[in-house]
Amino acid sequence: MKENKAEIEILFKQMLKEQEEKAPNDKIYQKDMEDVGIFKVQWKICGILGYQIYEKDKISYKFGETLEEPDVTLVIRDKELAARFLKGDVFDFDILPGYKKEYKIHYTEGKKVVETKEGKKRVPAISKPFVVARFNRDKNYHPYILSKLPVFRKLVVETRVSEHDVGYYIPINQSLGTYENQTLPVKIIKNFIEKASNIIILDYCPCRKYYGCKDYDINIGCVYMGDDTKKIELIEGKHHLATKEEALEHVQRAVDNGLIPLIGRAMDEAVGFGVEDTGHFMSMCFCCPCCCTNVRNTQYGTKYINFFRKMEGLEISVDPDLCTACETCLDSCVFGALSVDDIAMINEEKCIGCGRCEKACPNDAISLKITDPHEIDELIKIIESHVDVTPSS
Repeated sequence: MKENKAEIEILFKQMLKEQEEKAPNDKIYQKDMEDVGIFKVQWKICGILGYQIYEKDKISYKFGETLEEPDVTLVIRDKELAARFLKGDVFDFDILPGYKKEYKIHYTEGKKVVETKEGKKRVPAISKPFVVARFNRDKNYHPYILSKLPVFRKLVVETRVSEHDVGYYIPINQSLGTYENQTLPVKIIKNFIEKASNIIILDYCPCRKYYGCKDYDINIGCVYMGDDTKKIELIEGKHHLATKEEALEHVQRAVDNGLIPLIGRAMDEAVGFGVEDTGHFMSMCFCCPCCCTNVRNTQYGTKYINFFRKMEGLEISVDPDLCTACETCLDSCVFGALSVDDIAMINEEKCIGCGRCEKACPNDAISLKITDPHEIDELIKIIESHVDVTPSS
């Protein structure tokens, strides 16, 4: 049945009330808001006004009214999508940058390959405007902050994360030494490359290319392995089939370039290629701190979506005799896991063990070590329990 404005109004009021009532008991929301403080949202849904004020453990609202200085104004014009969203339906979407602090969220469905001036490109088969998000230009908000709002969280989490997803950052620090004459990331990743039935390498990193990265090599792209990657429709200039030797050289280039490997299973990656992930699609990214989507998700998005884990047996410590509280490490930690009082302090809950702080410290006050080398083999087993790269037949 075609939605009308009266029905949208009823659903809008229900959403506002439900969010207010649930907030005091929503532990994920409270955790998400710890670093945000107060966040003010102005809604304009099919011409109907209302606003919400998000605080650490509560959400207040007013229907039919406007805020003078909202942190973001969210505009939805499509009645069908508005109704589905307010009912809590889940559907795929893309976030596209607009003018300055404006972002456009599009409803998407399916994938198709089209010809462009740059060659073939995979795009949504159906795409239409869903939400226009206009952020306050005087404040430094990232669009991923929307995933912290409970009304968006379900949409984001159920389309981006599965219970099978897992990812581990592998630090490249020299202080960790070598294992079987290999650096830590090469030792771990080589295990999967040697077993892989199929290997696809992206010819460039989409994140670094999009943001015009100046500090890291744009031409070091992600690597995908396993039988499910055989379903990827290869596009010249975008990705190609690789040998095991080429893949190992690619990993070494990434490590030499200072990129942090992220390895595991992310089912959303397979969806992006238009293929089904049956448990045989391993993703391997090489992340820079400035452009990587995974880093930005961790920095700005809901904690619920953070399936990245720190390697067991990786110990990070601060020597109080060497630390001068210079705060250099604060800039190096893109995950907000460091604070400085008399000395630097590590928030173990936020730390994912990338090792950037150790490399940045000018006084060698921060150190990384593997407490038990057997943890490396245990990590490999954990990843293998989530994704299988070996031939299935």
